[in-house]
Amino acid sequence: RGVHALDPALLNLVKRSRPRIEHKTAELADHFYTALLARAPGLRTLFPLDPHGRRAPLTDTLIWLLQRLDDRDELVRRLADLGRDHRKHGITAAHYETAGHALLDTLAHIHGPTTWTPPIAAAWAKAYAAATHEMLTAAAAERGPALWLGRVVEHRRPTADLACIIVQTLEPLPHRPGQYLSVETPQRPGLWRYLSPTEPARPDGVMRFCVRALRHGLVSPALVAQTRIGDTWRLGPPLGRLPEVLDTRRDLLILGSGTGIGPLSALVAALDTRDDPPRTQLYVGARDETELRALLAMAPGARHRSWLTLTPVIPATDDDRPSSVVGTALRGRTWRDHDIVVCG
Repeated sequence: RGVHALDPALLNLVKRSRPRIEHKTAELADHFYTALLARAPGLRTLFPLDPHGRRAPLTDTLIWLLQRLDDRDELVRRLADLGRDHRKHGITAAHYETAGHALLDTLAHIHGPTTWTPPIAAAWAKAYAAATHEMLTAAAAERGPALWLGRVVEHRRPTADLACIIVQTLEPLPHRPGQYLSVETPQRPGLWRYLSPTEPARPDGVMRFCVRALRHGLVSPALVAQTRIGDTWRLGPPLGRLPEVLDTRRDLLILGSGTGIGPLSALVAALDTRDDPPRTQLYVGARDETELRALLAMAPGARHRSWLTLTPVIPATDDDRPSSVVGTALRGRTWRDHDIVVCG
């Protein structure tokens, strides 16, 4: 019933939709949410609009899944993450069924009657059923809370657009280094964003986050400028598989830019607890020296260790040095024998 049971010929039919989805993302999103809310008006609060009229990142998720139809293991992992994360909204099998009807109606709309053939429609229906099976199975297997409550206990702004926010949950939220959590804040109710703790899980439930205010963002500027001590956050379950690198036996190359240093800091701190941590090269990109110092202060795991070499990357003012993290790491050597982690 799941993704692994899908016939390759069926997936090839589904792949035919990718160009239309990629070229009609706005039309697809508008039509889908209109169709969904017409069927289930009670779901409206789950999809607040941002100032540009956009709702949840449906098209981004669809495109991501279509790009990975040939990697079924990765598909299953991603769908399982989505299913676990949807628990915080109280999503049921009936909701998935309603959304499926809205999605098929929308795909038929953007394809048109001559392209949306019965075989393609049947393929999409079976693929959607398999995907929701993976999501519901993963959600049903979870035994922990659907969400946690946390209180802001510290908020610092080392620069105008950066903030270090420390939250303490009422009960410990188990997460592994490098994972991320969805968070909802009182400043932007209904708008969930993903943040990564900068250190491994602590028994007292304290989590540190490094946040940058994006110029056109709706949530991040409010997090940086409007967060107040005592605010209550809602946090979803931990997601992501970056922790798999903790078991590597190979040397590591880690590339982090800006607030991407956050989850990498947690990874480095966890590697330091190993008896034989791998030799690790960590490149950290920042806009200037002030930002670099701020980032490293907010990410306590990214400090000097005997097995770790830290290389800061600041944009150059001349042509003698590459200004990108990747360019700096690639200059003069190869990393064929390393596992590589990139973030930010």
